[in-house]
Amino acid sequence: MAIYRSVSMNFWTDSKVDDDFTPEEKYFMLYLLTNPHTNICGCYEISMKQMSQETGYNTDTISRLINRMQETHGVIRYDADTKEILIVKWYKYNWQKSEKVRKAVTDAAANIKSASFKAYIYDTVYIQYGYRMDINTVTYISIALFLISLIPLFKMEFKHI
Repeated sequence: MAIYRSVSMNFWTDSKVDDDFTPEEKYFMLYLLTNPHTNICGCYEISMKQMSQETGYNTDTISRLINRMQETHGVIRYDADTKEILIVKWYKYNWQKSEKVRKAVTDAAANIKSASFKAYIYDTVYIQYGYRMDINTVTYISIALFLISLIPLFKMEFKHI
């Protein structure tokens, strides 16, 4: 786990942050990007109470900020059931295309409890690295062979139409 997090200077010049965020939202977003619970994949477990204690905001304010960041700005997602935060587009400023980073992201993603968050990370890695993390090549080949074996059945069905 990293002992510090860098914040890209692009954070301050991003038009969404510059034009749409209030000072309170900028502070909260910086907290979400740099708190001690963050990890390499940008999806981590954290409770409302932890966020409240660490920021000094009460839980009502935290809830309002999460809702605004999620619904209005679309920069995070929060799963109340698993108590996980997903920073949307975390990869944009925190990943490089290297096998070492891909492996670290894979390892961190394995611990994600929310199925939709895990799928988002896997799909993002697929886009960034050109292959999926969650299904190995042997599985893809098995699926392809199974689908190919179904072709004669479909041809027979269509002959009778």
